Amino acid sequence: MRKTTALICAMALGIPGGATSIAQDVSPDKGAVIRTSTQEVVLELTVRDRKGKIVKNLQQNDIEIYEDGVKQSVRSFRLVQGRDAIAEERAAPGAMAKTTVTKAGGNALHAVNLVCIVFHNLDPNTKKYAVEAAQEFIENDMTADTWVAIFNLSSRLTVLHPFTTNKKELLEAAKNAYTSTTVDFVRVADAILSAAPNMVSIEEQVNGNPAAGGSVSTSIQVTGGELNQRVIGDATVDVTPAANAQRGDLVGQRLAFGAIEGEREADSVLAMIQRFGTLAGRKSVLFMSPGMPTTGDVDLFNMIVEKALKADVTVYAVDVNGLTQNANQLAGDAQVGYAAKLSSTQANNATGAAMREKMRQDDYIGGAVRTSDTQASLRGFAEGTGGFLIGNTNDLKKPFQKIAEDVETHYEASYSPSDKTYNGKLRTIEVKLASNRSDLSVSSRTGYFAMPYLGGNQELSVSDSLGLAALNVRTPPHAFPFEAAALQFKPGPAASLDAIAVEVPASVLTFTPEPLKKIYKVHVSTLALIKDSSGQVVEKFGEDTPYDIPEQNLPAVKNLTINFTHPVNLPPGHYTMDTAVVDQESSRAAIKTISFDSPESKGVGLSSVMLIQRLEPAKEKADPANPFEVQAEPSRAYKMVPELEPTLTAAARPRLYFVIYPDKSIAAKPSIQVEFLVNGQLVARSKPQLPAPDATGAIAVPMPAPLGVGENEFRVTAFQGDSVTQKSAFYKVAGATPGKS
Repeated sequence: MRKTTALICAMALGIPGGATSIAQDVSPDKGAVIRTSTQEVVLELTVRDRKGKIVKNLQQNDIEIYEDGVKQSVRSFRLVQGRDAIAEERAAPGAMAKTTVTKAGGNALHAVNLVCIVFHNLDPNTKKYAVEAAQEFIENDMTADTWVAIFNLSSRLTVLHPFTTNKKELLEAAKNAYTSTTVDFVRVADAILSAAPNMVSIEEQVNGNPAAGGSVSTSIQVTGGELNQRVIGDATVDVTPAANAQRGDLVGQRLAFGAIEGEREADSVLAMIQRFGTLAGRKSVLFMSPGMPTTGDVDLFNMIVEKALKADVTVYAVDVNGLTQNANQLAGDAQVGYAAKLSSTQANNATGAAMREKMRQDDYIGGAVRTSDTQASLRGFAEGTGGFLIGNTNDLKKPFQKIAEDVETHYEASYSPSDKTYNGKLRTIEVKLASNRSDLSVSSRTGYFAMPYLGGNQELSVSDSLGLAALNVRTPPHAFPFEAAALQFKPGPAASLDAIAVEVPASVLTFTPEPLKKIYKVHVSTLALIKDSSGQVVEKFGEDTPYDIPEQNLPAVKNLTINFTHPVNLPPGHYTMDTAVVDQESSRAAIKTISFDSPESKGVGLSSVMLIQRLEPAKEKADPANPFEVQAEPSRAYKMVPELEPTLTAAARPRLYFVIYPDKSIAAKPSIQVEFLVNGQLVARSKPQLPAPDATGAIAVPMPAPLGVGENEFRVTAFQGDSVTQKSAFYKVAGATPGKS
């Protein structure tokens, strides 16, 4: 479910008057931050032979790993069986990933397992079984690293649901599989699978010379369309000569169009393989099909299999005819048997009709191989790519467990990167096999973002990856404007409480309409990386926020901004912050880099002087760790939204906010002086009385911001004994200066 936008709540919320006291709670000083610099990369990889089978006898000296072209020293190498991986995750969801991360220091490169459920040429009878089979597979044991998508394959590949780990969504999407809209000449009816086409035989018998009174007798015989009882045992099927003749005509059509159908199937399967080949990671295709006809061209079929292997696609075929004595297979056996019987009578004298029937042996064998036993082609397709066929059974639990084990079986190699700078940049990985194992192929992650271990869960979210990808583009994207800033709050000698703030104008984002729901969707993701003077990432902040905007609120929302804030503790030093904002509705991105200092502070402390754009409702009690949350009333807290684009109109009524942090070692009480400058000229100076400190001793000061046409500076100087600290807020005002209110 999407979040209801907080912007709508803010629209009706006014900033309290100047008499309202805003208290500021400050988190205690956490001291110096200790960070680790030694990390390991744990890389999962899969090795297959030329037939697509998983290889399980590889040794550590059989592989070499290169990172950005530099050979790495492999520290450990082991085979992880799929059943072990599944059992470990079932015992404690996420336990394996967390264990690996702890051991690896934050860079566990789990393989991306993609499972593509493909519904192929379903009819109303087979759809029910296919959907039930897909739902059973989705509910089966798959680890958290397995992503599933659902497709429909007829003349083209159609996405029914994109890749996700959400089982509920997949189960619902499986119901939306649709039946084929093309004419299927392979399964017109079971009754014609092994019948022969109609054949008309005319026999002439001449007695004597017809010109001299001899006689000529002519007979006509129509054959074809008779039922084969091995295939069809239904007594209700019509067996009259007329019905046989009608079936014979259908068989003739089927033979005529069989090659065309086989070519159509080859084209659609090749298109599917090409599409899946562009995906990263291991691709396992659950091919739900009533059968796959071929043209009978062995080279074409082998080419399809080879392309699947090169694309790292493994096919697990499911014959969706269900628990039946497969009519296709029986029909194929019957046609081969019939052709063999004809061959055995080659030396016998026969009528013209019989001779013509013997001439059709190749057609019968071709039909048996190409179009009758379509389960055989499914089996060949699956086994040729390293998978297997599930057919003639309704017990799918065990084969589905085997598929899950195959998907999760992999090798795990670990190494400590030779490059110890973790700056968020993309590093490429190449795995090479020893020369004596050149008959094998290996697949793994082709790279990773070099992020340090920052504690907690180190798995990058999808939105984090999108942000990192934007930051690593060679030509930085600037699809739309936004603002980013680092604001300082409680300074200290060992570490300061700073805050990241990002501001995105709603008007630059894409609003996608959903008329049935009468809403507009907007989805924005933010990622910020703070780096120290050596380029090392020391903090990461990411937020992914989808909104549903009611139609009637859209104009007002577009006039607002979407803001993200995040507190962070930084030791004294110089820092840069790389920020990426991604508009997911339009796949656009923009990045910005800023520099700032976290200075060592002694004596009286002073926060950044901020312009406040608006207040938004927070919880009942303000979060002491979040400097943007303030307790305005005993039972009501607000979140301050800073104004990062300080270009104001003359009619604006902004507020200023800053916090004084007295030095407890100085006996004198703190005081302040405020100065207002317009275009560099001093306009006003005053020494206002400070409010009472809060429980921590901090003194929060809110006040209206003065406005003057042009460049404005609001300068605050804090005094305590001999200690002096000064900071300013800068903003621009356009238009006529408003009158006093």
